[in-house]
Amino acid sequence: MSTLITPPAADAPAAVYPLPKRSRSRRERFFQHVSQPGFTIGLVMLWVALSPSLLPRTWWMHAVAVGLSVFVGYVVGELVGRLASWAARAIGLEIRVSARAGWGLRWVWDVLLILVSIAVWWWSVRQQRANADLVGLESGGNASMAVGVLAGLGLAILLLALVRGVILLWRGMRHLARRLLPQVVASVLATVLLVVGLVWVTNGVIYRRAMESALGSAAQLNAQVPAGREQPMEPERSGSPQSHQPWETLGRDGMAMVADGPRAADIERVTGLSAIEPIRLYAGKQDNESVEEAAEAVLAEMARTDAFDRSVVHVTTATGTGFVQGWSVASVEYLTRGDVATVSMQYSYFSSALAYATDRTTPVQAGKALFDAVFAEWSALPEDDRPMLVVSGESLGSYGGQGAFDSLDEMLSKVDGAVWSGTPRFTPLWSELTEDRRAGSPEIAPVVDNGRHVRFVTRPEELNHDVYGAPYVAWETPRVVYAQHASDPIVWWEPEMLWAEPDWMRERAGRDVPGALRWIPWVSFWQLGVDMPLSVSTPGGHGHHYFEEMTPYWAAVLGQDPTDTDRLRPIQAALTADFRPR
Repeated sequence: MSTLITPPAADAPAAVYPLPKRSRSRRERFFQHVSQPGFTIGLVMLWVALSPSLLPRTWWMHAVAVGLSVFVGYVVGELVGRLASWAARAIGLEIRVSARAGWGLRWVWDVLLILVSIAVWWWSVRQQRANADLVGLESGGNASMAVGVLAGLGLAILLLALVRGVILLWRGMRHLARRLLPQVVASVLATVLLVVGLVWVTNGVIYRRAMESALGSAAQLNAQVPAGREQPMEPERSGSPQSHQPWETLGRDGMAMVADGPRAADIERVTGLSAIEPIRLYAGKQDNESVEEAAEAVLAEMARTDAFDRSVVHVTTATGTGFVQGWSVASVEYLTRGDVATVSMQYSYFSSALAYATDRTTPVQAGKALFDAVFAEWSALPEDDRPMLVVSGESLGSYGGQGAFDSLDEMLSKVDGAVWSGTPRFTPLWSELTEDRRAGSPEIAPVVDNGRHVRFVTRPEELNHDVYGAPYVAWETPRVVYAQHASDPIVWWEPEMLWAEPDWMRERAGRDVPGALRWIPWVSFWQLGVDMPLSVSTPGGHGHHYFEEMTPYWAAVLGQDPTDTDRLRPIQAALTADFRPR
């Protein structure tokens, strides 16, 4: 906001810009420690931070995006201002204007900033509402944005204060060192000591204690029985009285996995056909220290329940906490009339977000250990007596599950079908297929070998044609489906967005992505980063939620008709009615 400035008298003496010791206006005295170039570029970055992203923002999402953007803008502006002043002094450049002209320029500049800020605010609120409509969420409106912007400015000020504190500390250390050492040596020593100290504090103290706290909280949460779940009594389920895996050792998400889902009676009621009790097997981390031990525990459960006698064996890789995609598992159970054994296991207590940042090795080890163990037993069966072997995973589970295969050819040679949903883009196999896509096909739904075996889809309608409507060739088996929404930030976020525009932003092929979405260095990276937590709160079909669509995806992979709505809709309705949050 601009401070009222009284214009100087017409005969006021001229001012010289820049001058080493010039008089300051009231505003300059009030903001004597504020860089004008830093303030201006910081404000521009605030405008940029209010541009739309994949999802509408809550107040705290605004706060993070605004705070980090304003902070960087101010730092860049201050550096540019200092560099310009240094260059002007070096060449003896002076710009002289009258006091009245100087006042006028400042007044016009402040009014311009205010008008642009109002216009950006109005535009951003409209964009947030349109964005919310695209993905079925509520927009916070003016109130949410106002709180977020204020909190973001506070965050930026805090970050700037921390930076200035570090600079003052360095100067103090240098001053002390200069009493005994030459100036250059003192500066280098102060820098080295400061860097070592900061690394020790951040990694040795803050990071370690934060991880210890996170692990302790995760372990406590893991021991809790999820709301509304009870120990299963069916012998076909782990955690039952007949199981080798006690109920209390399965972990919170493991308990939910074996407690949830349809029973034979539910499948018969929904489909109108006879069914058998589906098998759900799981091994928790509590009683299995290594992923190999957990995989062996799953095999023991499979032997106990005669899992390989079923027509389908479904190996699904869990996320960090052990979460298994319930819509995916239940869809297979309904479509096979219960003639399926689904197996999974827990390998971590951490949430996917923490696992993304701290451990990308264990999910792959777990996915490979479980699949290899099952595949070895499956391969030992007579070739004409083997069940259909299918695999799946969502999010970090998709990343870990695909880690069992070195290439697409290996996957196609070992499995009879796969459904991968919400795959993070750092997954090697996903990245390879996406980079080798057919020219002209977009990154959100790449075409691979004209859809002969693999099909990337953003919605069920794209099972038989690409995102633009062009038909695929005949779908051969094995069939692999990659389900990914254009509005899923967990799929599209990557560190390279800090400096490079991704293809999917440039192509703008997503149906539930704002048309005004643009790539902006630094800003887009943080915008998608803060979109990720909200992406698990969207309705199915958007963000990181893959719900009813899993039924037609699995129907296609199992060789059934994914367009048979008379058969699939009752299953989808039953899954929706039975859905329970984690």
